[in-house]
Amino acid sequence: MELPVKIWGPFRGISFVFLIMFSTYFGTIFLITPFLPLFFVSPRVGRTATVLLIWFWKVYCVAVYEVLFQTKVKVYGDVPSDKDATLMIMNHRTRLDWLYLFSFQVRHASLKHYTISLKNVLKSLPGIGWAMQIAGFIFLDRKWEEDEANISKCLRVFREVQFKQQILLFPEGTDLTANTKQRSDIYAEKNNLPKYNYVLHPRTTGFNHFVQEMKKDGLLDHLLDITIAYPRGIPQSELDIFKGNFPEEIHFHVKTFPNSQIPSQVDDLHNWCKDRWSKKEKVLQDFYEKKAFPKSEKELLTNNSLIGSLFLCSWISWTLTELIIVYLLWLYPILWLYVVACTMFYVYVTKYTKGFNILIADAFKV
Repeated sequence: MELPVKIWGPFRGISFVFLIMFSTYFGTIFLITPFLPLFFVSPRVGRTATVLLIWFWKVYCVAVYEVLFQTKVKVYGDVPSDKDATLMIMNHRTRLDWLYLFSFQVRHASLKHYTISLKNVLKSLPGIGWAMQIAGFIFLDRKWEEDEANISKCLRVFREVQFKQQILLFPEGTDLTANTKQRSDIYAEKNNLPKYNYVLHPRTTGFNHFVQEMKKDGLLDHLLDITIAYPRGIPQSELDIFKGNFPEEIHFHVKTFPNSQIPSQVDDLHNWCKDRWSKKEKVLQDFYEKKAFPKSEKELLTNNSLIGSLFLCSWISWTLTELIIVYLLWLYPILWLYVVACTMFYVYVTKYTKGFNILIADAFKV
């Protein structure tokens, strides 16, 4: 007998939140923390080890929500080699877009080297926030002088470890809601710009800096302009996860630009980004009228057997890991002291320093 939808939805949502929070909290403490000293002795070894662990957790995260919620993913357009260094810019329709992009990355890009620039407050989240710091995610505090310096430091770490990073940036700065659309409309009126319904007017200061720094450090092979769309159901916030409201389908449209086609000067970059967002508005308007991207856009094929095997492997590995951790905590209660000590340590570092991403950058002396 199937559970009623009103019960089944929240059950799936709560199950997803529990599995992800449990795996990140205890995974960070038991699997990642032992590697932290390496960052200050041999930073490259420390980075390599933690990148592999965090990559496998990302795969697990995608496996959990795609299996639990049966979410379908379609990708259209063109994608460069997963070995290329890229800056990804994407519209910010919901607060969960960064999570859903995992599905694109695991299929057609480099989930291992997927890095996000996101709000500073998120680094304080227990477990997942700490892991994101160690992974080198770039946290922005809306104080440009500090953000500018932190962006440069984090990017230079990628140069030092010679990782071909794929960095996600939301030029809009925040997700599309009634309040943010109103602010965007006011900005449009003041600057004699068109009002948008499906995107917000982008803020180009951060975008300009990312492009210029990545070009300077040899970290930009391609720029990916990604448009994310939801043909059926648009879960807006974390509360929707608890309710079990996940999108039935997620569609990505990808437009790739080689480094040579991306401007270098501030004014040119500003106009280039504005132009892309104007075109993105039209693409999304057509999408939501037809519930599909244009037929002229080719859908990228996915090796479903390989993806399924990777999902199964991650499910089994993380489930066994979680069971072993629970067993050890039950068998050796003294380990709880280690958990408490690590928790206090991470809280202290997060609150009283700029975070592990900056401490690690300092260890690289960049």
